[in-house]
Amino acid sequence: MCFKRKGFKSPYLKDGRLADVIAGLQILGSYKWASREAASWASKLDDDSKTEKWREIFTEHPEFFRINGEWASLRWRHALDKDYDPENEIIVKRQDTKGLTRRPLDPAQIEALINTAVELHNRAIEHEKERRWLTPILFSLLGIVIGVILQAALK
Repeated sequence: MCFKRKGFKSPYLKDGRLADVIAGLQILGSYKWASREAASWASKLDDDSKTEKWREIFTEHPEFFRINGEWASLRWRHALDKDYDPENEIIVKRQDTKGLTRRPLDPAQIEALINTAVELHNRAIEHEKERRWLTPILFSLLGIVIGVILQAALK
């Protein structure tokens, strides 16, 4: 993930974002239905009044979440075949996929996604630190340039 665009700040640097992404990964990865309206996920993740917060999280983290109109899902689950019967919580082998959804991720898959989110968060922090060390150098150079200009103007 590249953060070099001017003015771009990683969404992982928003307060509490890593915890929200991890919560989203856990719930969307393990819930019996693969996709739901964003408002329904908000009630599962937090409360109904936070639908816009969760819609923002899903939108700002396309590396994990997929938004299709009002519906949100986990990208990994969306890539799976519809072979899961959520009512009986079993994987079925049949051609007719009506009433079926994509199966929940297993704990190892959810753990892999969480580790990826933590790594992306750490990279965003490191990138922000890299940018900070330039500030004193740039101000020092600016001071030198202003000093040279003032000295030349006073002569």
